[in-house]
Amino acid sequence: MSPAPGRCGLRGLLDRIHPVDKGLLVFMLVLLIQSAYSIFCPAGAGQAAEDIDIIVRTSAAAIFGYFLSANFIRHTAGQTPASLPPRKLETGKGLPTDPAAPMDRIGFSDGGQAAAPDTAGTADSTPDSSAGDDAANCLQVAVATCIGLFCLVTLLVLRNLSQWDLTAAESDSVAATVVQFRDFVSGCVGFLIGCPTHTDKQS
Repeated sequence: MSPAPGRCGLRGLLDRIHPVDKGLLVFMLVLLIQSAYSIFCPAGAGQAAEDIDIIVRTSAAAIFGYFLSANFIRHTAGQTPASLPPRKLETGKGLPTDPAAPMDRIGFSDGGQAAAPDTAGTADSTPDSSAGDDAANCLQVAVATCIGLFCLVTLLVLRNLSQWDLTAAESDSVAATVVQFRDFVSGCVGFLIGCPTHTDKQS
């Protein structure tokens, strides 16, 4: 039995999304859920709750602005014209030939075969370095996403539990940890928004 076309299309769409965009989508989902919850269940007055609400609003606004930017569209648009393979010019194909016409070469080179080994060697060495850079970039993105989500979920759990007086959020140690986790969240979100997801291979 073949899978449904809609499921294959959704899976293909998810496969084409860059890991940076996937991480930001998860961040945005968590932030929207918390924002909707805070509308119906507002927290009481408290410095820790206010700090957590501020990072939720600022992070959601920053990610939303990224989704509306041209950078996000460029990442999900597919292959750019610069990444397309160059076309090879074929001389004499499809053109009328005259046996009496002179067969002179145009240019200063005797032939295009001499440059083939250098080009092949460059092409063989470039994918290895680019593959290593892509793997390191994906690992860095995954680490930043996991750390940011852990800190964000911890802050949201603290905010919602302190709302129901299930835990204390006003002690000095808790306040210091809230500030540190808040900085971690903002740093991870800022890194994901500014992370380059394409390299210039024209050099």
